[in-house]
Amino acid sequence: MKQDFRLFSELYTCYYQVVKQILNHAEKESLTVRQMTEIVNTYGHKESALSIIPNLLNGTWPLLEQVSTPEGPAKYTSRISCCNKPLPLTYLQKSWLKALLLDSRICLFLNDEQLSVLEKALEQTEPLFYPSDFYYFDQYKDHDPFASVQYRAHFQKILAAIQQKRLLSISYLSGQKRILTGIWLPCRLEYGQKEGKFRLYCIRIRNNHDLQMDVLNLGRILKIEETDQIAKEDLSIDSFLDKSLSLNPLVLEITDQRNALERAMLHFSCYEKKIERLEESDKYLCSIYYDKRWETELLIQVLSFGPVVKVIGPESFLKQIVDRVKKQSVLLRETHYSLE
Repeated sequence: MKQDFRLFSELYTCYYQVVKQILNHAEKESLTVRQMTEIVNTYGHKESALSIIPNLLNGTWPLLEQVSTPEGPAKYTSRISCCNKPLPLTYLQKSWLKALLLDSRICLFLNDEQLSVLEKALEQTEPLFYPSDFYYFDQYKDHDPFASVQYRAHFQKILAAIQQKRLLSISYLSGQKRILTGIWLPCRLEYGQKEGKFRLYCIRIRNNHDLQMDVLNLGRILKIEETDQIAKEDLSIDSFLDKSLSLNPLVLEITDQRNALERAMLHFSCYEKKIERLEESDKYLCSIYYDKRWETELLIQVLSFGPVVKVIGPESFLKQIVDRVKKQSVLLRETHYSLE
């Protein structure tokens, strides 16, 4: 049986949503034609009233019934109860959900029981796409162990703590192989597509008042224990991030070839940036404000664009680019000679 994968269908479109709003209001209190028209104008297009209202009143859509009123305009009430009723999923929606279940990261957001329920409900559904349909290049191989029992438990504790603003006691293995233990307030999770790792932006709290922003790699977290402490004040991670940004932004000249501008905007979407077009050319200047701690990662990202991106400054960043290109050239020559 061939399934219908049209992205646009009559199910749950504007007309559906407008009629649903009318029925929700008419279930609570009877409505006049004028009130129904106001609802249509609020949730739909102005011309929608020309089609929706007559179909509701003449019985083509037998969803309303007129109630007797001693005087004044006629009023209508809903024949059905539709408030807060869950909508059945379309096949396209179920197919998209089935595709998400094939993603190795989905187990981080759902427990085993939820996964089992979804897999059983969608066992007859064809996925909208398969992971094998996509080819990813220029990525690291040592992705985080998403299916690990410990990694999943850590992720879900962090996710719950972010929602509850709960402080966590965390033991962490630093890049220098030192074990750090302390109290952190989890604020934001970020996923790096290139390296396949999750990072946790958090605020470390010392002596109940000394605050410091840290970025932890989830794969290096050794142990997490929940505390009974809830953050009493709103601590904005963005204010800490602003203070950590380099004063001298990375300035790139982007030649809009091979869709370079759009790719760059997507690639550098997690950075604060400004962009301007150079007059009478197909080139753009992009200023990227970044945390110095992620300079190496940003450098690798810039190199991946090849000749369509040119580094204008700062001088220190440009020097690192030159050094890396020279080292890569030496490695290529050595590889070439060894093959001969």
